[in-house]
Amino acid sequence: MKTKKILSIAVSGLMAAALLAGTAFADTVKMEDGVLKAGEGKGEGYKIALLQAHQLNAFQIGITEAAEAAAEELGIELKILSSDQDAFTQISQIEQCVAEEYDAILFEPVDPDALGDAAKAASEEGVIMVNIVSACTDWADNGIAVLSCGDNVTAGETEMQAVADMLEGKGNIAILTGPSGDSGGLQRLEGYENILANYPDIVQVVEPADCGWDTASAQSTVESWLSAYDLDAIIAENDGMAVGAGNAAGKDSGIIITGVDGTPDGFEAIKDGRMTGTVSQNGGEMAANGLNAAVILLNGDELETNELITLNTWIDAENLAEFE
Repeated sequence: MKTKKILSIAVSGLMAAALLAGTAFADTVKMEDGVLKAGEGKGEGYKIALLQAHQLNAFQIGITEAAEAAAEELGIELKILSSDQDAFTQISQIEQCVAEEYDAILFEPVDPDALGDAAKAASEEGVIMVNIVSACTDWADNGIAVLSCGDNVTAGETEMQAVADMLEGKGNIAILTGPSGDSGGLQRLEGYENILANYPDIVQVVEPADCGWDTASAQSTVESWLSAYDLDAIIAENDGMAVGAGNAAGKDSGIIITGVDGTPDGFEAIKDGRMTGTVSQNGGEMAANGLNAAVILLNGDELETNELITLNTWIDAENLAEFE
C-alpha cells in the first residue's frame, strides 16, 4: 500500500513537471512596428479561411494580395471567400468552413452585430476565430481569439487634423462616410468630431453622406454638392470615396480632398492632383497579422496581446514615393 502511494506521488510529480515544461516552452510573440510574424513555414499543414466582406475596391484587393503572400510565407493552405456584403452569406461561410474542418477562420464582419453567435459556435468546435479590419460587437465575449485592425479613431483624427492644418482652422467642409452602422466608419467619424471640436470656424455645410465605401456613389454625391455649396474640403472615410470626390471636382480643383486606407488608386489620385492625401492603416497588414496570429496560436504559443493594431501614417505628395 505504501509502495503504491509513493508510486502515485511520483507519477503525479512527473505529470506536473511535464505540464510545467510545456508551459515553459510556449513562446510569447510580440508585434514590432505594427507587424506580427510567426516565422517562415510555421503554418505547414494548417487550413485557414479568409472571409472578406467584399472584394470591390483597392483596399479589399490589397487585403487579398497580402493574405496570399502571407499564406505562401507561412506555408498554410488558404481559402478566400467574399460574402458580397451579405451577413447571412458570411454566417453560412463560417458554418461551411467549420464543417470542412478548417483550423482557423479570419473574417471581416459585414454586420458587427450579426456574426457573434456564428463566431462563438465555430470557436466551440475548436476553430481559431480571428476578426479583421472592423470589430464585431463584444468580439472578446464571442469566442474570437484575436482582433487585427487599425486604430480607426486615430485614423480619423489624423485625417481631420491634416485638413484643419491646411485650412488654417477655417473653412467649409463636407464628409463622405461608409455604410451606416459600420464600426470602422463610426470610429473614423468619432475621430473627425474629436478634432472639429477644437475648430469652431470649420463648418460642415451639409450632413455627412453615406456612400457605402463606393467610388461612383461618392462621385455622384459630390457632383450634386458642388452645384449647391462652396466647399473648401471634402473628407472621405476611405480612398475609394475620396477618388470619387476627386473625379467630381477634377484635377487641381483647389478643394482639399482626403481619404483613409493608402490604396493604389488613392496614390494615383494624389499624383495627378485629384486627391490631397490619405491615412494609411495598411489593410494588407491587418490580414497578414491575423494569419500569423492564427498560426502562432495553433502552434501552442502565445500573443503578447490579442488586439493587433496597425500603424497610421499620413501620406501626401511630399512623401508618396516612400509608399508606392
